[in-house]
Amino acid sequence: MREKAVCNASPLIFLSKIQKLDLLDNYKLHMPSQVEAEIIRGLTGRKEDARQIIEYLNNRKIEAAKISTLKDLPHFMGCGERAVISLALRENIERVFIDEAKARTVARFKGLKPKGTLGILWDSFKSGMLDRESAELLTLELIQKGYRIKEEILVEFLKKIKKG
Repeated sequence: MREKAVCNASPLIFLSKIQKLDLLDNYKLHMPSQVEAEIIRGLTGRKEDARQIIEYLNNRKIEAAKISTLKDLPHFMGCGERAVISLALRENIERVFIDEAKARTVARFKGLKPKGTLGILWDSFKSGMLDRESAELLTLELIQKGYRIKEEILVEFLKKIKKG
């Protein structure tokens, strides 16, 4: 059985930028309508990754869930991040895909298990979907495409891949 996960826009966007949305195939994805709206806004802005994401979601038959966000979530988080955490809590889904560090901290505080885009790459490497060289190259391509991460975390991640 595939692990359930509620996904925010950022992991979808970055996996699209490196042509690797298929790395999400191992998960049963859920998505709040707020995240879908964010992606559709990208579509109207003629962003290629938004078109790819919509196509991927349609092919996987992933429908956005209408959810009202919990009132006790901090407002420094984006609308999508608050909706992801709210949906995960409402549907009792532990895994959330969120890149923003502060939002991941809030998710942990709420008892969820957050994972970012690098975590998805790591899982794909560990499961054999990606070989070592591909995992390293895709990680560097993420950085090239605008994925922001502290240098020391990037170095540790690449070392971890080298060790296997």
